[in-house]
Amino acid sequence: MYATDTILMFGFPLGTLCGARLRLSFLFPVAALALMWRLEDPALGLLACGILLFSVVIHELAHLLLVRASGGEMDEIHLWPLGGLSEPYGRGYLADHARTLAAGPMMNFVLAASCLLTLSSSEWLPLLNPLNGFPIVAGEHIISTACRFAFFLNVILFAVNLLPLTPFDGGIWLRTYLNTRFSEVESRDLMVRLGLVLGILGMLVGFVFDRSVITAVAAFVVVLQIHESLRWYEVVTTSDDFTDYDFSERESDDRSPDGFPENSNNADVLDRWQKRQDQERLERETAAREQEERQVDDILKKLHVHGRESLSTREIHLLKEVSDRYRNRQRH
Repeated sequence: MYATDTILMFGFPLGTLCGARLRLSFLFPVAALALMWRLEDPALGLLACGILLFSVVIHELAHLLLVRASGGEMDEIHLWPLGGLSEPYGRGYLADHARTLAAGPMMNFVLAASCLLTLSSSEWLPLLNPLNGFPIVAGEHIISTACRFAFFLNVILFAVNLLPLTPFDGGIWLRTYLNTRFSEVESRDLMVRLGLVLGILGMLVGFVFDRSVITAVAAFVVVLQIHESLRWYEVVTTSDDFTDYDFSERESDDRSPDGFPENSNNADVLDRWQKRQDQERLERETAAREQEERQVDDILKKLHVHGRESLSTREIHLLKEVSDRYRNRQRH
């Protein structure tokens, strides 16, 4: 749910939705082919894909309406089979951002709940476990099949978007919360580590239990985390280890008459090493902030001279990130 200029964001323009540019990820046609193959019926596969597209559009529309209601920004919607890859930006306050992010999954919950009006318990209870797949009932009316599809797919969208992993809504909320407690680099580092661990675990679970859907989603999450680390950690190239520290650096008055340090205990050495590491980390973050400010200045000049259409997706994303972070810090 954040914009990039890589193959991960390759998609097809679909016009606009309430003033926001609408794009369809290349993964949607792939998902349509997968559904037709798994259901062993092209017609049912297209029906499921149509319902999935409708559910994802409603999911993103809920984000968009809450963003606009809170005075935030959301200029692009990039649809993929499990939601959107363009992050919705609230007004900058944590509560507003949380409501904006919760709107999408809650809309899927409402859609799933509305389907219960047309389904009996024997029809919807087996669908609560997506790992069981979607059972095909011979001779079932197309409307009943569509309602079961809608319930099944919206339950998946609701559950998946609560995962504490980017690009899902739960992961974006967790990262937003961490940004109010830690530096940007630290919160990104925590999210990437969490995403890699859970993504790799998901791939193993998918292989062990022969669940191709879990494997595919987990693999995509891992790829996104690797991409995230490459984007955000280019400036952090100095490793935090003991190899850079000169343990012989001592003030002359700290030495005893025989030339050895008086306070040579390990705790003192580690304390000085930690202070140096903290100072170097602060310098790196300061340099990154200064570089970011220069980039923002250049983007604003470009915006003033050539207009918004001249900005790339990455430049728009950077402006939104900086604006959201500043407003969050003013609030907290």
